[in-house]
Amino acid sequence: MIFLRTISFTALSIILFYNLAFAQNRTDDPFNVDTEKELVITGIGALIGTAAIIVNANNKPLTLKEINSLNQKDVNKFDRIAVGSYEVDVPGDILFYSSFVFPLSFLAYDKTREDFGTISLMYGEAVLLNASINAIVKTITLRNRPFVYDENSLLEPKIDVNARYSFYSGHTSMTAVNTFYTARVYSAYISNLTTKTILWTAAVIIPAIAGYSRINTHNHFPTDVIFGYIVGAAIGFLIPEIHKTKNSESTNSSTVPEQFIHRPVFGFQITF
Repeated sequence: MIFLRTISFTALSIILFYNLAFAQNRTDDPFNVDTEKELVITGIGALIGTAAIIVNANNKPLTLKEINSLNQKDVNKFDRIAVGSYEVDVPGDILFYSSFVFPLSFLAYDKTREDFGTISLMYGEAVLLNASINAIVKTITLRNRPFVYDENSLLEPKIDVNARYSFYSGHTSMTAVNTFYTARVYSAYISNLTTKTILWTAAVIIPAIAGYSRINTHNHFPTDVIFGYIVGAAIGFLIPEIHKTKNSESTNSSTVPEQFIHRPVFGFQITF
């Protein structure tokens, strides 16, 4: 399972960057870390992730009898559009994996490279929280994926336990974490409005495209994608936000480009 590997990898990464982050901790940095806060965040993520791994170990695939008893009319009308034959989601996978390049770009910029320990620790926390929450929700809700309801879909993917992990979209949420986290962190280091606009536009659009691909290939329902987008974007934005120092962005008062402020984005307004 991708999310289980992500939890394990991220936990190790946090340990590796923990000392480096505190060594780089300076009062004039845009972001700061402290022991109590980091232990709380990583502790919560680790507990949720551990619970998800335990629950996952006890989940079973659908039986043929259960599969044959399913009817796509049982799916609400809004989500029913996603029902169809199973397809490998190549575009979604490409966007998902390539989105991890965005946080790595911090190594290419002088100012973020200086604070790479702190930025990496915060990123590890964001990934751990997202993967753990996604995993526990998937393993508890056991929502069947759209292709399971399609009579003409291949049987093999239907009898995999992963076919029961539709809610909510991990591809969408993780892609949103990567893009929103990157845009939020860079916004604390740069003041150029054009650059900010490009960053936030990419942050909004890329996970949306990934989510559309998940629906189009019948791997997720629209509600899976919408919820995943909201959760991932929130985590990617809020983890840096709760770590910002009092003097951060003193010369850079707006985190989000002006053209995004006071405009509705996904049903709510971003205002600061």
